[in-house]
Amino acid sequence: MLEQQQNIQIISRQQKWNEKNPDVLKQAQDKYDQKRPTWSFRPTPEILEWLEEERWDDKDGTPETNAALVIRKLEKLRKLENQGY
Repeated sequence: MLEQQQNIQIISRQQKWNEKNPDVLKQAQDKYDQKRPTWSFRPTPEILEWLEEERWDDKDGTPETNAALVIRKLEKLRKLENQGY
């Protein structure tokens, strides 16, 4: 119980700091976004179907995430292009 209360206090201190320093948070988020931009796109139904066929499952049978799948396929494409295909 005491541990839960301490966790709540830590969270509330962080929230208070965040509220007092929105400019610092904004700068940090902007810096992060510049290094790792978020892309959004809508693949065609044919590509979605192909990606589903290509999706791997881990040892537990859990399918890989969309991001992991797309990154894996892009890495494979990059390697093939570097080989001259």
